[in-house]
This record gives sequence, structure tokens and C-alpha cells, in this order.
Amino acid sequence: MIESNILTIIGLAFVVVMIFIYFLFKKRFQKSHELFLDSQDNIIMLYQSNSIKFINKVGLVFLGYDSVGSFLSAHADISDLFMDEDGYMSRHTHGKNWVKSIYNDKSIKDNRIKIKTFSQENGLYYAFYIKISKMVNTNQYILSFCDITTLEREKESYKKNSELDPLTKAYNRVKLNEMFENILFNAKKYEYTLSIVLFDIDDFKKINDQYGHNIGDKVLREIAGLTRNMLDDTALFSRWGGEEFLIVLDDTSLNEAVKFASRLRKTIEQYSFEIAKKVTCSFGVTTLNQGDQQIDFFDRVDKALYEAKENGKNQVVTK
Repeated sequence: MIESNILTIIGLAFVVVMIFIYFLFKKRFQKSHELFLDSQDNIIMLYQSNSIKFINKVGLVFLGYDSVGSFLSAHADISDLFMDEDGYMSRHTHGKNWVKSIYNDKSIKDNRIKIKTFSQENGLYYAFYIKISKMVNTNQYILSFCDITTLEREKESYKKNSELDPLTKAYNRVKLNEMFENILFNAKKYEYTLSIVLFDIDDFKKINDQYGHNIGDKVLREIAGLTRNMLDDTALFSRWGGEEFLIVLDDTSLNEAVKFASRLRKTIEQYSFEIAKKVTCSFGVTTLNQGDQQIDFFDRVDKALYEAKENGKNQVVTK
């Protein structure tokens, strides 16, 4: 009986020692693991039970905090800082358990999502791919942030440049047509007025013939600049082709559009161009009628511009 008790005590002592050794080495392993993550140049976080357990030094500096605790006292989760922007994951995209959800979602390639957030270190916005990995035989997830800011800016710049006329920096016709479909749909759906102004440089061929195409290009740039200075953020400005420009005036009546076109016509007429000096433009103006399709709308404004040209140029005609 005594021997049995002694064996039981020895057995319990052994179990206690083994548990102590396990937690000692687990803590040391965890510490060495965190030291390794701290040595990395990119932001790395450790998640467990849908909560941040560790943020490496690079991440804390980026976020503007000195510890995970101070960060969590201000924010429920890192996803709170994800910007809600097209093409990027926001805090609402995958819900509260987003880390586990993304890792288990087989449709998300390489368990990788794209986010945009703000750096407290330098006050700039950054874009990241976040790669989510699960540690073997644990319920811990490693989040590794790959900085793709430069790549994203280059893509945005390329996209923007592909939408703009390279000479005048107005939207090109392809982009305007693409945007106009949505504008026309909304105008009809919500029943607000929509007007367009089509204008053309008078005797532009004579300018090219007299001064050369380089000066003709300069006149196009100058007129585009004069036009942009008179437009607000809601208007769309496009180079329609050659020496023609189209302006879409959202929530603008025919009378208001005519007043705008008249002001622009006068501004161009009174402007002293650097080489060509005096240049004028002719304008056609129309507004959206019930039952109009896009082709009807554009055809009508084109006819108005044609009449302005035929009636002596440098004038505004409505249809």
C-alpha cells in the first residue's frame, strides 16, 4: 500500500515536472519565435482565437504604438484600419473572424488579400498584400504584410494615363463613352436634368497650316486648360476627336448649360493665345429628353454644333 502511494506520488511528480518543462520550453520557443519575427523587415502579426497576440517592431512603428496592448486598447482589430476602397478588402468584407475565414476560403488564391491602410510613422497611405499562414499543430495564424504601394501607384498611373488624351489630359472618347452609360442610366432612373456641350475650334486647319502642327497642339492644350478652369468636380471633360471637345454637365438644365457655354465661348475669344493670338470656338448644347438613347443625345448636340458652324461660327446653338 505504501509502495503504491509512493509510486503514485512519483508519477504525479513526474507529470508536474514534464508539464513544467513543456511550458518552459514553450515559452522559450515562443520568445525565440518572436525574436525572429522582430528581425524581419516587413510587418508580421500573430493571431490566435481571432485576436492579435503579437506585432513585430516594424508593425508597431508603422501603426504608431509601443506594444500590442496599447494598440488593442485603441482598436478592436487591425481590420479597423483597412480603408473601404474599391479593389481592397475592408473591415466589413469578411466579418469579425476574417483571418480564419480567408484561410479557409479556397476561392482566395494563396490565402492572400489586398488592403490599404494609413501609416502613423510618416502620414502616408500604403497598400499591402497580406499572406495568411497557419502554424503547424496550433490554432495560431501568421499574417505577413508585403508592401505593394509602389506597384499599386504605377498601376493607378497607367490606368489613369490610358483613360486620358495624352495631349490635352482630358478624358479620351473611349473612357467618356464608358462613363456616360452609367451617367445616362442614373439621370433617367433618378429623373434629374443632364446636359452636354460639344464645341469645336473654328478654322483649326488654318492654324495648323499657318503656324504648324506644334502650335496647333499648343492651342489644343491651352483651350483644354481654359475649359478645365471653368468646370467643377461634377463635370466630365473629354476630347471628342481632332479639335472637338465634349462636356457633360450633371444635374444642369439647358438654360444653365447655355450660360456656361456662352461664358466659355467668350473666355476663349478674349484669350490671347501664345502664338496664334486669337482663336474662337463654336458650340452646340442640348439636354436629355424623355426617351432619349445615347445615340439620340449625341446626334442632337452634333447637329447643334453643325448649325453654329454653318451660321457663322463663334456662337452657341441649342437643340
